[in-house]
Amino acid sequence: MIPLQLWRFLHLFFAFAFVGSLMVAEWCGRAARRSGDWKERALLFDMVRLASGVSGLGTLLMLGIFGNLLAAAAGYRMATGAWLRGVNALWIVAVVVTAAVSLPGANRLARMSRDAAGGSVPEGYEATLRRWRLGNLAQTLLYLALLALMVWRPQP
Repeated sequence: MIPLQLWRFLHLFFAFAFVGSLMVAEWCGRAARRSGDWKERALLFDMVRLASGVSGLGTLLMLGIFGNLLAAAAGYRMATGAWLRGVNALWIVAVVVTAAVSLPGANRLARMSRDAAGGSVPEGYEATLRRWRLGNLAQTLLYLALLALMVWRPQP
């Protein structure tokens, strides 16, 4: 039997890693928006792309897996309580937002910035940036909701 503390440690580790990826993406995105140099923007958006990939989506997936293992070890069951179902629903929404909005947006922004650094005009840059920013905001709000549910949870 794997000790409850190991599941808790891994769950918290991936929670911190996911929040770290959100912060890297947010601050690099802010720096890229302030920069007027497309080469610098390309580098910063490439950092956003990397932070959103394995560091973002990968840690979010592991966060949910270890969160469910921790919940099961702590005695929570999906069949008997709405709390765990609600947490999993929010987690699924966070995965969808990351995979469908934030990660593709980061990839497009990095590509557009590289192309603009090479001399072409990035068509659709502002719209892509706006969508990516909304996705990043949604991820942050979802994480805060998940954190609140992690802290204020019912007893099994």
